[in-house]
Amino acid sequence: MTSPQQPTDLNPLPTETAAERTSRLLWWLHPKVALPLTLLGLLLVAPFLYRGYCISRIPDIGDPFDVEAFGTVAIPPIDNAMTQYALAVKSLRKPTGVASDDFEKALEHGWTQTSEPLRKWLADNQVALAEWRKGTERSQAAEIPPKDFRFSTLIKVTSESRELTRLAILQAERCAHESDLDNAWDWLRASVRASRHVQQNGALIQRLVGMAMFYNSVAGIKRWAAHPAVTPDQLRKALTEFRDADRLTPPNSIALKTEYLCLTNTVTETSRHELMQYGLGIHFPPVLQSTALYVMGDPELSLKAFQHVFANLLSEIDKPKCDRAPSAGGRFNLYDLPPGMSRCLTARELDTVTFSAYLARSTLPAYQQVGDAMDREAARRAAVSLLLTCQLHHRLHGDWPEKVGDLVPDTLAEPPGDPLGKSGELMRLKRDGEDLVIYSVGLNSNDDGGNIGDAVGANPNEAPDQGVRAKRPTNSLNPMPSETILPEKN
Repeated sequence: MTSPQQPTDLNPLPTETAAERTSRLLWWLHPKVALPLTLLGLLLVAPFLYRGYCISRIPDIGDPFDVEAFGTVAIPPIDNAMTQYALAVKSLRKPTGVASDDFEKALEHGWTQTSEPLRKWLADNQVALAEWRKGTERSQAAEIPPKDFRFSTLIKVTSESRELTRLAILQAERCAHESDLDNAWDWLRASVRASRHVQQNGALIQRLVGMAMFYNSVAGIKRWAAHPAVTPDQLRKALTEFRDADRLTPPNSIALKTEYLCLTNTVTETSRHELMQYGLGIHFPPVLQSTALYVMGDPELSLKAFQHVFANLLSEIDKPKCDRAPSAGGRFNLYDLPPGMSRCLTARELDTVTFSAYLARSTLPAYQQVGDAMDREAARRAAVSLLLTCQLHHRLHGDWPEKVGDLVPDTLAEPPGDPLGKSGELMRLKRDGEDLVIYSVGLNSNDDGGNIGDAVGANPNEAPDQGVRAKRPTNSLNPMPSETILPEKN
């Protein structure tokens, strides 16, 4: 048998000759063709090459602390001051008819100058105050675990606690006006403790709210301590309890560590489009925003920048100011660490490479002054403690001490050091008429003569020195009601 005949291809393809293949290859290699194609390829690859270059400029050193151990805070509700503060917030009633400067006038001039709307606000919130004061007796507080912080996190209890502290200070003014000085101090003590609670386990915003609460409390403490009927025993008790409350202040690093978690959580979980809008308010089309951030290496580049920047800050922030490395200046005001002291890049290297990280460049400037704010509060806390001591000295000896050494050993075991001074430097005293200015040398570490910025219209945060002014008891701005004034001796 013969095999079937294969069909004949009626349209055979022409066979490409070697010459033709060479000709086609030369066409692709011709400059008029090859050059545009090469440029097109480079344009397509360039964004990826640039992204890789940007990310490679900052080594990955890992988290600057144990985020898992730090981020989880477990406080039983019965021990958590914020649990009680939340109950108080539910009962809090807003003020009506209160002018913007009514509270400041009450702090400056006392209960007799308190406006009627302000008095009504206080009367309407006695239930909220009673709940709030129960929380101030607790020693631990956390509104939100640090690991759960985001830019969008709401801290309602912390925000409203500022209003409750104002009410407590008004309550203290009313008690002092009625000569119930023990109860007046108890309300001021509660306000100081609350200002410490909101800072515990909180981010920078909570730290700042706590500072504002404390500064309001200071105004009330100054007036109470200057009341002529306050006794040495009451001042001793106040001094002990103020120091106990002050010990509730968290280390500076707590706020920074929480901020690190807030940043990394937000950058990791938020879309690039939303981050770009948050950073600088740029409203390009979402596709362009996301593409731009990707090409610039974000969010990976910024996440690595956060590692280095916070490693730099955390290495020094809990040390006494005199023991910290000097500031390197620059955009982010980092510490100029000695070589080999930390795994992070040097401050100058970070200042350069972080500038190319859009998200880091948009968010990190908020932390430039964080150390300064904490240092100012530390100095004023030391000044308030010394104010109570100096008022006690005045009750015992009839006059102000000339220097802090005069308080030892009568009222202090040892003279108080200056938190912002050089090693071994003490807090300072300066007579100003009938008053006594109690102060630290401030952020510049220079004695500027007790210029604490307490003149009318001045800003204490901008003053070269940090401190408080003690009023002579006989010149108190909180005189007792006329029916309780003690008769003069013949």
